[in-house]
Amino acid sequence: MKPNLERIPGYEDARAEVIVRRAHDGVTAELMNSLERRDVLALGRYGRRQASIALRTGSPEILRAALLATGIAEVCDEGDPRDLMVGLALHHVVAQKLGLSPSALFRDVAGRLPDGPAADLFREFGPRQDITLKAFGWQLVQTANGPDLAPA
Repeated sequence: MKPNLERIPGYEDARAEVIVRRAHDGVTAELMNSLERRDVLALGRYGRRQASIALRTGSPEILRAALLATGIAEVCDEGDPRDLMVGLALHHVVAQKLGLSPSALFRDVAGRLPDGPAADLFREFGPRQDITLKAFGWQLVQTANGPDLAPA
């Protein structure tokens, strides 16, 4: 399987970045009501792509934005929590590799999300000590442009 940055289109990254900036201090009802299906898809893709970008650049800010985008997308389009956890494993492992506390990062982002299942799952997932790429079906790959994450 191709790495995330190769297989996930980034043509809507700018759209997702605008939404994430609007949510920096918290996701409001006004923001949630303004989102269209296209926005939710852009946020979901952005969350996965930017986890790899954060890894490549060593940027906690990019990782935080990626995790917030993932959270907003999940609040809008709530799916199976197991599928969400598979994706969150990327952010958790990248946080570890950047020397961040996954628990603190996930708690911070959960505090910006509306109360509910997504925020609760973020709060529970962050402190876990059993998160590895392999356990969640991912692998770290080296590409010509730097490290990336890919389904195993």
